Amino acid sequence: MTKNCAVVVGPENFKPSWRWVAHHIGNIDWLFYLVQKNNFLPLAITRFNTAFKAVLSAKNCAVLIAQGPYMAFYCAIIKWLLGIKTPLIVYSFNFAELPSGFALRRMRFAFNKIDKLVVSSNMEIQLYAGHFNIPAEKFDFVRWGVNKPEFNNKPPQQEADYICAVGGNARDYRTFIETMRELPEIPAIIVVRPHNLLGLEIPENVKVFTDIPKDDAYSVIANSRLMVLPLAGNEIPCGHVTIVVAMYLGIPSVVTDSSGVGDYISEDETGLLCRPASVESMRQAILKLWRNPALCSKLSANGVNFAQTLCSEQNYVTHFKHFIETARKQP
Repeated sequence: MTKNCAVVVGPENFKPSWRWVAHHIGNIDWLFYLVQKNNFLPLAITRFNTAFKAVLSAKNCAVLIAQGPYMAFYCAIIKWLLGIKTPLIVYSFNFAELPSGFALRRMRFAFNKIDKLVVSSNMEIQLYAGHFNIPAEKFDFVRWGVNKPEFNNKPPQQEADYICAVGGNARDYRTFIETMRELPEIPAIIVVRPHNLLGLEIPENVKVFTDIPKDDAYSVIANSRLMVLPLAGNEIPCGHVTIVVAMYLGIPSVVTDSSGVGDYISEDETGLLCRPASVESMRQAILKLWRNPALCSKLSANGVNFAQTLCSEQNYVTHFKHFIETARKQP
């Protein structure tokens, strides 16, 4: 076994140049396999093919790293079929919607063959351990670890101050839209996927962007007065990326009070919380920030400090170094 070799496999939404935390760890030979969409093949086949190549390359390596649950599923199945013993760890293990039926049965089988699963909130450990019948000790909680986003800041064409809402996973835009209908004096920009707005009538004070480049989405956040993260329930483990990005950019947030955000948002310290599916609670939280520049400044400063201190790439560097050192000691 080549003890200083690590193979990383990533999903289709990663840029070909993405290299995770490789630049922080110089004593490892890295191999990256990233899914590239193919218009002539179903996504499942493309994912399987990429995972197959990665697993074969990892046969004599110290560790195989999968990013996200779907690539982890394929890697675990292929590793089991081929009898490859290389330890498998998955980062960003997260579901916007939990699988059921046959998909759940397949995933339970595959995920139990993974050595370590890394989640971004504490509540996900019990949630996924119970749903997939995985021992809780196989999970590690590591706060989302990224550096401050670098992007080409292109402020949206908006004459007045505005608030924003960004993202498509497990979002409750119905509540947000109805809230904005009751706040006609406050302009808003939302960055969504088309399906997020099905059946919704958009009020005049809300401007909609769909499927725009990441730089443009970051620019919408960076130039807003505040961000709203409307989540579709109080047990939704989503939105961590958006929260951390807003913190890095110094933008205070109003967030649906979900147990999945409790590791990031403390009321009146790093953000404001509102009750799930409550127009009145969201309206009050938005007005509290909109009308209170001092509170905005406080949450902004606290958020920047929180992101820089607790949500940097060093989170994953430290965790991965410990994991691979342990893997290297295995016979």
